[in-house]
Amino acid sequence: MDKKSKEMMEYLSEAMDHPDVSGFELLELLDLRSKLASREPLLNEKGKSHLEKLDQRLMKMSDFLFERISEISDLTDMRQRAHILPSHWWWYLDEMSKGKKKMAV
Repeated sequence: MDKKSKEMMEYLSEAMDHPDVSGFELLELLDLRSKLASREPLLNEKGKSHLEKLDQRLMKMSDFLFERISEISDLTDMRQRAHILPSHWWWYLDEMSKGKKKMAV
């Protein structure tokens, strides 16, 4: 794995260890994950495995992240303005949260 991708994943992991920050800082996590998405072709198998584990952690934190981010921004609006692709699922925390609530009913 290249050095830059490794550093980005380490930063993402560290930030997820300490999520009690502002919604603005949590938005930076989503942006960082998008930057990592563009670097996925550079990852070796170990790097891809590490990124999958980070994604699992993001999914587990999705409700918390959505709650904190929604205090400062509307994710739907942000996605539309930034033309975020559906493949960047981490920008769809609001949809994930709605889906979980529907399944719980």
